[in-house]
Amino acid sequence: MQRKILFCNCGGKIIEEARKNEIATFLKDSSTEVIQLSDLCGLSVTEKERTRQLLKDAEELLIIACYPRTIHLLLKSIGIDSNTIPTRVLNFKELDNEAIFNAVQLASENSGITSSIETLSTDDEWISWYPIIDEERCTNCGQCANFCLFSVYENTDQKVKVVYPQGCKNNCPACARICPHTAIIFPKYVHGGAISGSDVIDEVAEQQRQMQDISSILGSDIYSALEQRKIRRQSIIRNEEMKKAMEEREKALKENNNKEPV
Repeated sequence: MQRKILFCNCGGKIIEEARKNEIATFLKDSSTEVIQLSDLCGLSVTEKERTRQLLKDAEELLIIACYPRTIHLLLKSIGIDSNTIPTRVLNFKELDNEAIFNAVQLASENSGITSSIETLSTDDEWISWYPIIDEERCTNCGQCANFCLFSVYENTDQKVKVVYPQGCKNNCPACARICPHTAIIFPKYVHGGAISGSDVIDEVAEQQRQMQDISSILGSDIYSALEQRKIRRQSIIRNEEMKKAMEEREKALKENNNKEPV
C-alpha cells in the first residue's frame, strides 16, 4: 500500500515554530513517504495542480495539520476525494507532539521503504487568508456574496463560490460571522470555534453569536444594509476598472509619443 504522510507547515503560524521544527525533524526518520507543504491553504489556490499531483497516487493518507473538516474541504478543492482514500487527520491544534509521533510510528511500521521527503512552498507574501465554503452546510442564500465588498464571492446559478481568494482582507472573518448556517471557514482564524473549522459545532451557541454579530455589523435592517453593501461593492469595482482604463490610456499615450519622429 502506498501510504503518504502530509505535513502542513501552516503559514498561518497557529502553532509555535519550535513545535513545527520538532515535527519536521521527526518525520525525516520515518519509514514512509513524507510530503511537507509550506501551507496547504495557500498551495490549494496558487499551486492546485502540483499539490494534487503529489497526493493523487496515495492509497492512504496521514495528514498532520489543523481541523479535519477544513482539511477535507481543502483536499476536495484540489480534486482529492478523502472519501475514497483512507484519510486520517492529526489536528496539531488539539494533539501534542507525542501523540502525533506515536501515530506516525504506527503508520510507518512495515512500510518497507526508507524515508522520502518532498517539499512544496507557496508565495510567502500572501498569508492565505480567505474563506472556504462548507457546501454541506451552505444553503446558497448569497448573504456572504452581498456582504463582501471585495468580489471574493460569486453567486451564480444558485451556487455561491469563492472566486477571488486573494481579494480577501487579512484577519477579516466578518462574512463568516453573519453566515446564518455557519458554512464559512477561515482556517487561519486563531480563536477557534466554527469559524476556524472546528468539527464540533455548538449550534445553539452559534445561533446566539450570529444574532449578536449580525446586529452589530449590519444593524436592525439587514436587507437594506446588504443592499447598500452590494451597491458599494459595485461602485468599488467600477472605480477599479476606471483606474485600470486610465492607466492603460496613459501608457498608450506615452508609447505613441515615443514613436513620433523628432
